[in-house]
Amino acid sequence: MCGIAGMFRMGGAIGPEDAAAVERATSAQSHRGPDDSGFYRDDRIVLGFRRLSIIDLSAAGHQPMSNEDGTVWTIYNGEIYNYRELRAELIARGHCFRSNSDTEILLHGYEEWGIEGLLQRLRGMFAFTLYDSRQACCILARDRLGIKPLYYYQLAAGDSLAFASEVKALVRSGMAPDERDPEGTIGFLLFGSIPAPTTSIKRVRCLPPGHYLTAGRRGMAIHKYWDFDPRPDRHQNTGELEKEIKELLEDTVERHLVSDVPVGIFLSGGVDSTGLAALASRSRARLTTLTVVFNEQEFSEASPARQAAERLGADHPEVLVTGSDFLRELPNLFAAMDQPTNDGVNTYFVSRAARQAGLAVVLSGLGGDEVFWGYKYYRWLAAFSRIPAALRKTALRSAAGLTRRCDGERWSRFSLLAGSPTNANLYMALRGFFAPEQIAGLLEMSVSEVHRAAEKLWAGIEEKMQRAVGDLSAFNYFEMKRYMHDQLLRDTDVFSMASSIEARVPYLDHLLVERLASAPPRAKIGHRVNKPLLVNAINEPVVSDRARAPKLGFTFPLHRWIRQSTDELEEMALQSKLLHRSGVQDIWKSFRENHLHWSRAWALAVLGN
Repeated sequence: MCGIAGMFRMGGAIGPEDAAAVERATSAQSHRGPDDSGFYRDDRIVLGFRRLSIIDLSAAGHQPMSNEDGTVWTIYNGEIYNYRELRAELIARGHCFRSNSDTEILLHGYEEWGIEGLLQRLRGMFAFTLYDSRQACCILARDRLGIKPLYYYQLAAGDSLAFASEVKALVRSGMAPDERDPEGTIGFLLFGSIPAPTTSIKRVRCLPPGHYLTAGRRGMAIHKYWDFDPRPDRHQNTGELEKEIKELLEDTVERHLVSDVPVGIFLSGGVDSTGLAALASRSRARLTTLTVVFNEQEFSEASPARQAAERLGADHPEVLVTGSDFLRELPNLFAAMDQPTNDGVNTYFVSRAARQAGLAVVLSGLGGDEVFWGYKYYRWLAAFSRIPAALRKTALRSAAGLTRRCDGERWSRFSLLAGSPTNANLYMALRGFFAPEQIAGLLEMSVSEVHRAAEKLWAGIEEKMQRAVGDLSAFNYFEMKRYMHDQLLRDTDVFSMASSIEARVPYLDHLLVERLASAPPRAKIGHRVNKPLLVNAINEPVVSDRARAPKLGFTFPLHRWIRQSTDELEEMALQSKLLHRSGVQDIWKSFRENHLHWSRAWALAVLGN
């Protein structure tokens, strides 16, 4: 896990100022790679790198790394979990390796198969740059689900490209101007995170997951190489499906445990993390699991996590986090935040605890609820989908009309369904953040302008999912593209790397995601047990017991902690140059009066920093 940065100029006019800018971008990401750094420069490109050593800790793993004759270079962030098989295949084809790192796979794989052939063979999480000096071509590539980040900025001349692992690195380097993108702010208020490819900075864009970018003699272009097909096969045999999922789960967890440094597991005591620990225990004699605990007992997951760890025979440090810790760490937390988000506090603290426990790699259960359909919305939609498709829009319009009489910010989002009950608006009603009327007040714009901005931010996603309103697969596709990618994965990467921790997410192995996308809804939605397909595939008593208990979320007592610091946080929110002061005061008044969820008030404090 590392930090990458660079500048490519097609015209061959790289100068000292470019090298200095890339060095600043690289230094701004030192937390992503405290173990080593490196640079490469020729007349077209400057590459910068910060290394967190995980596989092949020797100097042979140093980056930027080149092929034998120095004509192809790479900088790479991530892990290729099938690198051993690919390495053996490439050696059989005559390629010579100088290291045991997975990085070198990219160079020889590109030479052997080209960029498309290479990407189709990779199994893992990655964001990398390949520079082919023979073709005067620069390639940026990102993994299928978008686990690892990559941002780029095309300079005004059009023939130059700056890129980095973090938006802040591009701004601090001077390669991208610090100009706020109003679409990013609207998107954050609508979704709770900035929807890709938009970022908080004008013209800085997120390379979409499952895509690669080429820049060279023919200009710049973005190419799609992967997406999952959200069309279930409703005639599958459940027993055979569970067997396939079991084999995929065991395989992906075993691959995610490969490391030359200590590996631990975030154990919350819920089904997803307990399932990971149970699967890992089949190939590891002794596990290290980690749980964050609180003085607020109603939030503490100590007991179920401790019980699971004891049953699996794991070493299990518990780390106490208090409201005082939260307040003291606020400046560091905001400094780590690459883009505005309403979440991630939990990942920041548990990653800090993992580093203090001597870990460098952790496995996270992130993705379990998304790929196995663990959220309550899926059960609600399953019932709703039994209404004839022709009547669903009428039912939603009626519901939207009734909710206008209800008090509360949750119901206000249902106004989106009154005029246009689409799958996207249904998703926003159930999963959205601020309601359009609230955003209009915060940004001093009309509600219709907010609606138009929302439609633009859905472009490219909604078009693919033109299905009957309430379709479960459509909802899950939106969930994976918006909430999973834009919030959960982004937060996990940024806040784990703030403590130089590599977070791995076995449930998001693309082979598992593809297989589950084709599974029938009835196999994923249980009446007595949540996520029955996951529970039955793992088939461990400790997991089954957790599945029958009330669902645990990885939550912190943030409502209470924010209330203890209300004055300080409201003052932060009022410092925002993006928000209208009276709108901020209205939101905080509602929070003080217990009419608003804490995350809305917290989000405005985020925008004030």
